[in-house]
Amino acid sequence: MRSLPPQVLVQMDAGTLAMRGLMRFDLGSGTYGFWTGSEPLTYGGQTYLPGGVVQVDAIPGELGMDAQPLRITLAESPDDGLTPAVLATIEQEDYHQRPVTISDVFIDPDSRAIVHVEPVYRGYVDSIEHTDGPEAGLVAMISSRALDNAREGYRMRSSADQQLVLDGDKGFEHAEVAGKQEIYWGREKPK
Repeated sequence: MRSLPPQVLVQMDAGTLAMRGLMRFDLGSGTYGFWTGSEPLTYGGQTYLPGGVVQVDAIPGELGMDAQPLRITLAESPDDGLTPAVLATIEQEDYHQRPVTISDVFIDPDSRAIVHVEPVYRGYVDSIEHTDGPEAGLVAMISSRALDNAREGYRMRSSADQQLVLDGDKGFEHAEVAGKQEIYWGREKPK
């Protein structure tokens, strides 16, 4: 459940709040930002370009441990400078498994000030494919951060590893054999 600040809720109830979408790509060579407004926006030290040519599928809202895919399409738009040559430069980017964040931006329509930014989807770029034809562009497949649930870390649940954290801690003293021992509850141990 999302919890929005009280000032946002009051303005939403009054119908005096504008909402836009914000996308941030943290690629190997730098950070790129797009938003659904008509003018460039600077937020958090990053300039977000108008992304009228960016289309995002419906953001999945399922529970569970599995990574949820999302498709983002960037259409070719020579008027906006997105020529086929510019779109082809994505191949030089280090984009695989790089973070993507999609947020809702709440804007006061009178002052044009950002009232609140709420992240709604975080994920990693899985693949980017080129599409040709009358609707040429790029299609990026994004996997949600639930992907991290299946990744193994470098730490082990062992007594030796726990000693690196806190010398003398015996919390994992029996961890290495606990799952391998058979316990005979209410019966005699075989001879």
